Amino acid sequence: MISSFLTKLLTARQASFTEEEIEIFDLNYAMQPMESLVDLQGIVKKPEAMKEFGRSMSSSFTGHLKKKFSLEEKNVASIWTSIFNISGFGKLEIVRMDGKGGVVEIKGNNFARIYKMKNGKQKQPVCHVISGIIEGVFENVTKRKVSCTERSCAARGDVSCIFEVK
Repeated sequence: MISSFLTKLLTARQASFTEEEIEIFDLNYAMQPMESLVDLQGIVKKPEAMKEFGRSMSSSFTGHLKKKFSLEEKNVASIWTSIFNISGFGKLEIVRMDGKGGVVEIKGNNFARIYKMKNGKQKQPVCHVISGIIEGVFENVTKRKVSCTERSCAARGDVSCIFEVK
């Protein structure tokens, strides 16, 4: 079933899917299997590089929204959450976001699920790219340098993935 947010984007002509491209809010996207991101992390073997990749993705998106549509930071965070939730990673909820940082929870995290399926139950959190994505969004919204740490990870057997931003 198609998400209501994606339906709204398509109806408002803010998203298009053609043979040549996928475009949302006038920004091009590439569709790839989630397993390919898990495999990339295995190839790169550097958590900070994966975090930087995630920061780059979210900074590109949030910067584009702010520039093209002159959106306020709170609206950027809301739209980003909706986009994240249709991206295939899982269901994201901003539990807390304030001047000091925040807490983000992802239920049904497909990255963590596939990572665990391919590599077994992990001792440490593995969602480095998502941590970077969250860092990038918080930095763009709050306009200050932050650090995001995954405190709970489904690849370790935890119920959901919980990220703390400071």
